[in-house]
Amino acid sequence: MNVRPELPSDPLKEAVARLDGAMTRVERVAGRMRSRVERAETAADQARNADDDRARLAEALDEARGREAALHQAAQEASDALDRAIEDLRGLAGEE
Repeated sequence: MNVRPELPSDPLKEAVARLDGAMTRVERVAGRMRSRVERAETAADQARNADDDRARLAEALDEARGREAALHQAAQEASDALDRAIEDLRGLAGEE
């Protein structure tokens, strides 16, 4: 069995290698963090857009309810006018 003792290595090269490894890990972590931040920003934009959509829909619903009330009132007035006209016609028909 041939066992060779470890040769002494250059401490500067070891330090550079460790630093290089550490920088690689930092870059990986930073990349993952950037991805998480981008996803969070996208989610925040979507939430803001959803809030804007809800506000627009609520406003449109309020307007539609206002139009519905006005149409209901107009329909009731038309119905009342028709009832009066029918009564008038019946009264005239009864006089003949």
